[in-house]
Amino acid sequence: MQIRNGIVLNGSNNRFERIDLRIENGKIYQFGVFPVDAGDYDAEGYYIIPGFIDTHIHGCVGVEFASEDESFDRARRWLASEGVTSFAATVRALPPERVLAAERNIVRESQKKSNGAKLCGINLEGPFVSLSKSGVMNPPDIECNPSDAVKFAEEAKGLLKIMTLAPERENATETILAALKNGVNISLGHSEATYSEAMAAIDCGASRATHVFNAMRSFSHRETGILGAVLNDERVNCEMICDFVHLDPTTVMLVYKLKGAKNITLVSDTGFMSGLGDGEYVVDGRKRIVQNGVCRNPEGRIAGSCVSMLAGARNLLSLGIPLEEISVMASLNPARALGIDVETGLIREGKYADLIVCDKNLNIKAVFVNGVLQDE
Repeated sequence: MQIRNGIVLNGSNNRFERIDLRIENGKIYQFGVFPVDAGDYDAEGYYIIPGFIDTHIHGCVGVEFASEDESFDRARRWLASEGVTSFAATVRALPPERVLAAERNIVRESQKKSNGAKLCGINLEGPFVSLSKSGVMNPPDIECNPSDAVKFAEEAKGLLKIMTLAPERENATETILAALKNGVNISLGHSEATYSEAMAAIDCGASRATHVFNAMRSFSHRETGILGAVLNDERVNCEMICDFVHLDPTTVMLVYKLKGAKNITLVSDTGFMSGLGDGEYVVDGRKRIVQNGVCRNPEGRIAGSCVSMLAGARNLLSLGIPLEEISVMASLNPARALGIDVETGLIREGKYADLIVCDKNLNIKAVFVNGVLQDE
């Protein structure tokens, strides 16, 4: 099967070029110019970029990834329609027993054959966060400890890839080291940490920042805090929610200029109400109100995002950020965070054919997952 006549973002040089793609056994087999064959997809005039990878998403279209027993099939199909070809199911800050139960369900779902986006990891947004910077989450008042971190990794059967931790918490160093030893990337966030506390965690191996600026100690020119550490240190890759609600456009550009595309990961941070439209919903017994695409609690605090990565990518495009750099933030960097960059995240021979066909404004024309054209 071939995708012909498209303008392909070549992963070898991150530049667009007009070329055909031959796909065999779900992977990109060859670049070139090939004779027309039955079953080919004609992408004449359209761009072909790697599928998006969402590393921070709690659910969508009524599906809750922190559930102890729920099918993700509907969510996977909707994500593919939004250009997401892989994702990490994210679990909010919950008591350890509920985290473990959610992980068991995610592992079961990862083993199912399903159309749509591929389930490639687990992201734990806690539970070792600051109780004063928990946002609208309700984290358990428990000790931060390495033994629980090890349990989370073991229960996930290799799928636990990212865990958020507030570096000012007790036993933070020991917990970070235990997580890293078990293949888990530590993301700093939901935190009141000082600059020195954050830097100690980075020096220990923490390599990410959870939705930068949000649920973080405010920046001060005399005590820059966690923001000064994660924005200034090249070892840290910063998540950005680009719905222009969590961060306004000027802040997005500030982070982009400070970190560059190579050190930013675009995330959605959506909840199960994403894709359902405006209305009132209940999350874990708590009321949520979605109005004009923005989710808040009854007190008016932002309660996660309601828009997919596609909307965030379009917002970046509206700021003049080139599509090839958006692709780094939305595909390659997330693939690296999940340890799947050997398989996907770039358009290159030998990688899975996880692809978006779109116009210059990121209006999607087709999505391929493992070389299979997804239903609209």
